[in-house]
Amino acid sequence: MDKASKKLLRKVIVDILCLSLVGFPVLMFYMFGSPYHRGFFCSDESIRYPFKESTVSSKVLYSVGLGLPTLVILFVEYSLQNNEQSRYSLLGTNIPNWLYSVYNNLLWFLFGAACSQLTTDIGKYTIGRLRPHFLYICKPNVECDVSKTEYIEDFKCTGFREEKYTDSRLSFPSGHSSLSFYCMIYLALYLQARIKTSKYAMAKSLFQFLAISMAAFCALSRVSDYKHHWSDVLAGTILGITAAILTIYNCHESIKQTNVSKHMNYEVCKSSINTHN
Repeated sequence: MDKASKKLLRKVIVDILCLSLVGFPVLMFYMFGSPYHRGFFCSDESIRYPFKESTVSSKVLYSVGLGLPTLVILFVEYSLQNNEQSRYSLLGTNIPNWLYSVYNNLLWFLFGAACSQLTTDIGKYTIGRLRPHFLYICKPNVECDVSKTEYIEDFKCTGFREEKYTDSRLSFPSGHSSLSFYCMIYLALYLQARIKTSKYAMAKSLFQFLAISMAAFCALSRVSDYKHHWSDVLAGTILGITAAILTIYNCHESIKQTNVSKHMNYEVCKSSINTHN
């Protein structure tokens, strides 16, 4: 195996390892996580709302949130390809520059999404804030008419299935808000960084506006669906935006440094050939 292939293979292994190290705890939270057992006041009207189905389901969130940026990155990188000689090879096979760029952008995108989700899950399971529909889901075995001002910690839920009890304790921060804003802000910043031509400036701005509007709709629907308090949505939004900005910055710094290094190696090689000639 040549030196270039070893270097690229080493990078791929490290990339996948880093992604796995962040993604594995997310999976563990999903499979085995148990939120903090927070009590409640019977007089707390903020947790007395009825249960409603989500306007934006989790399936739609993940499909659009992860799928749309992936498709856009593939389309943009393929459209921006040029006839420049491939700078990357693996096991003797040249890898097109645009395909390497797709890999790099998608890997950073997924890594940032995993970081955002892990931070969200840490907040959810550590704080254990009750959702607005908690009392409707739980139906605790307490006499609220007698204990209106008492903080109740010793109770059992008698209502819906057990998985619903767990979910009703995961209000802060909003996962829909953090993921939707992460994905759409990342997409908007990616387009800003990659599409430089003024020919498509207005189309780019329109697409960015629509992407962020989709994220805002998803986040705000969580309040009207009684899935989250407004502060949960605000915290999730800030978390998602912050994660997107940090990820896109690190992604393009990484690409910039790689391109500079490859360009320097190419120039050194060309200079060496000219000298020998």
